[in-house]
Formats: sequence, structure tokens, C-alpha cells
Amino acid sequence: MGQITQATQGRQLTQMNPREQLKQTLQKSWPRIQQVIGNNLSPQRLYQLCLSTINREPKLAECSVESVLGCFMKCSALGLEPSSVDGLGRAYILPYGNKNLKGQREATFILGYKGMIDLARRSGQLKSIHAQAVYEGDEFECWEDETGQHFKYRRNPDAPHSEKTLTDVFVNAQLLPDGFVFEHMTKSEVEAVKRRSPAGNKGPWRTDYEAMALKTVVRRSFKWLPVSVEAQAAAASDETTPDYSDVFRPVIDDAPVDVVDVQPAPPDDGGYDATAAGTALDAKRFDVVNGFKALGVADEREMLAAISKVVGREVDSFESLTEAELDRTLDDLAHGSRKDGE
Repeated sequence: MGQITQATQGRQLTQMNPREQLKQTLQKSWPRIQQVIGNNLSPQRLYQLCLSTINREPKLAECSVESVLGCFMKCSALGLEPSSVDGLGRAYILPYGNKNLKGQREATFILGYKGMIDLARRSGQLKSIHAQAVYEGDEFECWEDETGQHFKYRRNPDAPHSEKTLTDVFVNAQLLPDGFVFEHMTKSEVEAVKRRSPAGNKGPWRTDYEAMALKTVVRRSFKWLPVSVEAQAAAASDETTPDYSDVFRPVIDDAPVDVVDVQPAPPDDGGYDATAAGTALDAKRFDVVNGFKALGVADEREMLAAISKVVGREVDSFESLTEAELDRTLDDLAHGSRKDGE
């Protein structure tokens, strides 16, 4: 697909409501989406999940459709439904990503600590894994000597449980056939991670501080746990917008292209005809304008902006285009006009 068609489709999508955008993007990209998520979801189920989540998080409607779908694709590929759907707190899709080039916000994928533990357990090499938050009044001690690491913990049911009184978090995993992994972080270490997070003052860090603190220590333990490459990648991509640009806007069009070998015509004996050359350029300019109109673009400024991207320079008028640049623009329009699969 050509750059011009991609830009035009993006402009047209912004004029639709979120429901229409979702439906059109799903219909157009479903074969490639399915390659990412497998058979975990049908297009109808994915569509309904997206709408349901947007209804619960209305600001997701302000995010690009590609970013919202990308987060759902990430969840589906990992086998984790967003917490707004199943309420289990294993993953979240939230609308506070950075703005993209079009000025839209982008949805952000956040992996919950329960989701990380779920992914760790799938390795089949863990006897057990447990993450624990420690509060003022709890009995907690950890130390290391020549015999290894040790810890002692006893919860005080009367201790006040709040963000202010949280003092430590730890994770203890028993491995198969034997061995263990123990990781501990103090409140100050958790706060240092929170300050570095782009979502540190929003979302779960504000509403579910304990869960985010536990996730921080579980993620740190991943480098010692026998987890899959998939789980490692999920932890590394946490709090980001999944990049599935190759799914929604493939760089290389997968439609077959017929290559025709055109031999140059022999020069005319009458020599160079400036009038004929000018007429040929005018015809190509006419074809370019009609090509844009076929895509629903009638504004000359939008046409010139799109052509500038194709030819790699700032174009301020059709008259300034060389024949080679006109040919390149027509070629881009021709690629964009082909339908997928033709």
C-alpha cells in the first residue's frame, strides 16, 4: 500500500466514531491480526471486548484505534484478559500513553503482578511462587549468611495497611526439583522505580499501589526465575504501547505486482518538442489530482503535503514537480489503489 493511501485512510478514520474505526480496522487487518493472536479470539469477540473496555474507560475513545487494538492483541497473545473485562488484575489497558504524530493519545499496556506470576507458573518449573507486601507492625526480617538467604515473616492483622505504612515487598519462589528464588525490595527502592515510570502518577500506581509495588519486585525476580522468552518479553514491554504498525500499516504490500518491462521509444527525428513535453507533464499532473480525488482528498494542501512525503522534499505547487516526481507519485497512488489480495 502506498504512503498516500495510508495517510488518506488515517485522515478518514479520524472522522469516524470509535465504533466505526474499530470495525473498519478489524475488517481490513483481521488476517494479520489473527497471525499475532492465533485462534484465541474471534473478530466479533475482540470487537466486543474493545467496546466493553472503552465503555468502562471512556478516555480510551480518545486514543488511536491501532493502539487500543494493539493492547488487546498483546493481551490475547499472552492469554491474559484486561482487568476491566475479567476483574482479575492480570493486565490493564489505560489511556495515558504519549501522543502520536497525529496528536492522538495512545493506549498503554500494563502487566499486573498477578499476570506476571501467571506467566511465570506456565514454565512448569515452579513448585510455588508468592509475592507479599509488608506493613508497619508486621514481623519481617531477611538476612544472608554462609548457608544462604533466609527470611522470617508474620503478618499482623491489626497493622494499618496503606501506601504510607508499606515498608517492604518480597517474592519467594520454590523451584522444581529443588532450590528457591528470593527477592526483596524496600519502600524507597519501589519509589525509585515509580519515579522512573511514565505512569508513576497515574492509573494503578495511584489506585493500586500495593499491586504495583508487588509487580516491581516480581519483575526484578524474573532475571532469576526459569520463565519463558515470551514472559521475559512481556515484562520488558510493560507500560508501553505495543507496536503492531506492520499489522495495521504493512511496510511492504502483500498484493502481487505485475512487472512490465517497458523499452524506451526511439527518439523522434523531428527533435525535442517543448510543447509536447509540457502537455505530457500537464496530463500527469491531471492524473495525480484525479488519483487523490479517487481517495477522497480534494484539498490541494493535503495533496501537496502527501506528495512531499513521497518525493522526500517540500513541494509547494504541482508546477514545481519534475516528471520523475510525478511518476513516483502516480506509482504510489497506483499501489495504494490495489485491494489486498488482488
